[in-house]
Amino acid sequence: MIDRHIPWMQPSSAPGRFREMGIWGDQTIADVIDAHAQRHPGKTAVIDSRESLTYGELRDLSLRLARILLDHGVDPGDPVAVHLPGCVLLPALHLACNRIGALFLPVSTGWRGAELQSLLGTVRAPMLIVLNGNGGFDYVGLAETLRGGLPDLKHVLTARSGSLESLAAAAAPLTAGELDQHRPSADAPAHVMSSSGTTGIPKASVWSSNDLIALLVHHMGPRLHIGPDDIAAAIAPASTGSTGYAFPVLAPLLVGATAALLETWKPQAALDLIIGEQCTYATAVPTQMIMMLELPLEQHDLSHFTRFNNAGAPLPPSAARDLESRMGCRVQTLYGATDGGVPTITSIDDPDELRHTTVGSVCPGVEVVLLGADGTAVPPGDPGEVCWRGPNKSYGYLNEPDYDRQAWDDEGFFHSGDVGEFDDRGYLRIVGRIKDMILRGGTNIFPREVEELLHEHPVVAAVAIVGIPDARLGERACAAVVPALGAHPRLDDLCSFLLDRHLAKTKLPERLIVLDELPTNAGGKVDKALIRDIAIKDLAGRARDEDGISARHRSSAAGTPVDTARSTTQRTDEEKA
Repeated sequence: MIDRHIPWMQPSSAPGRFREMGIWGDQTIADVIDAHAQRHPGKTAVIDSRESLTYGELRDLSLRLARILLDHGVDPGDPVAVHLPGCVLLPALHLACNRIGALFLPVSTGWRGAELQSLLGTVRAPMLIVLNGNGGFDYVGLAETLRGGLPDLKHVLTARSGSLESLAAAAAPLTAGELDQHRPSADAPAHVMSSSGTTGIPKASVWSSNDLIALLVHHMGPRLHIGPDDIAAAIAPASTGSTGYAFPVLAPLLVGATAALLETWKPQAALDLIIGEQCTYATAVPTQMIMMLELPLEQHDLSHFTRFNNAGAPLPPSAARDLESRMGCRVQTLYGATDGGVPTITSIDDPDELRHTTVGSVCPGVEVVLLGADGTAVPPGDPGEVCWRGPNKSYGYLNEPDYDRQAWDDEGFFHSGDVGEFDDRGYLRIVGRIKDMILRGGTNIFPREVEELLHEHPVVAAVAIVGIPDARLGERACAAVVPALGAHPRLDDLCSFLLDRHLAKTKLPERLIVLDELPTNAGGKVDKALIRDIAIKDLAGRARDEDGISARHRSSAAGTPVDTARSTTQRTDEEKA
């Protein structure tokens, strides 16, 4: 058995308190879903583009897959890395791991050599399951190449007409006696969520069954009205973090509902899934939700679609209002972090203004504190770093004790890096991120404030504000704008719009770059580091050109700059001076 560092980033009194509240218990994830299979074996549990599984079929397949894992020497605490798109095998493999105490580790199919090498090497995974061909990319070849530099990686299995299905067809399901023998505690590490890698180095946080059940059943379920009659659309990348898998796939399965998985993200494909499977709600990141607004939503009957859950990043209030108006749904927000959990959630019953402008109120059993720069709690009403602890967060990072010490303090509070403020009703509003804050002379500029206002401008389809270096002021704000169809954004027009909405002059963007789309990382979040690099490179090129018209480039969704016929950069008169 491989020795791994698995932390416990909670006060020692936490488990007893959470059990007294009824938030933690003795059931594992497999126990809960098996109970649904016992009651309703013929009910559809999970759907993908090729097939579906009933609860009975999901249980039986997972029992066979668990046998395969044991036959390949997978021990309790071993991470099983699953490099697959949205498909029915994901929850089946999750249950298989959960039955024998192994750690289910879904990995983004957008990650290639560097990210996979780093993640698998850090967690010391003995098994990797990959797709047997998809869209021409050789996942099997990649796995075999990586294997040479990963001494702990002993087995590579292929799915979709690969070795996994052949083995499963021949495997005997685990017996009741074997299940009892291998069954882990509900408090034991069970699931590994990998970050979307905004730093370029994915980190793996460890969750127990109790952590996930607290989040998905006791906190998310009541706030978002998730029940057994729901059909959930999983449209974010299913192998990334909480937004792709835990929220839209595992949550419905834990309450006896149905999960419909999108294999590859495209706005039209997501809409087709929602309509085709008569989905009642979906979960996505803001980038995806905003892209959905580009579709002719009014042309379709979406009366069955009642909720659209936002997670992963702030959604501009104007986008939330547009989605509700055009789709006939209600937008809710789950606020938190893949590694830290979810301290606040808006409720479907909250007034529109609170659902659109806040990230909700604190979940039962969670403690939230806002800290100033000196590490002490800020006065009521003042902004501070959002820190929390509670029953729905991870143990910490697998094999990364240094990261544990950076993210959690000695009292078990997770430090998010977000700046927020509570209103007098106890609702949290996120002001911005500490690392994204732009320091222009003596002015702190939080990009979210500017982005939310600009998103209301009719020429703006999407926008990101980043800081770029300046010799005199330290930093200046740059707006990266994706124009609405046929629109031609101008910096002076955008600034006038912001001034009309009472934004301070010192917070105005002083450069504008126009992109065909905002680059995103594997988790679908806007990649501000890449946007900043594009702006800085453009700044260097434009230092020799006083008219402010940039070299032409665009940013692809994968984050790779490519040539295009349309991209401009503009500067304010103040900056030119």
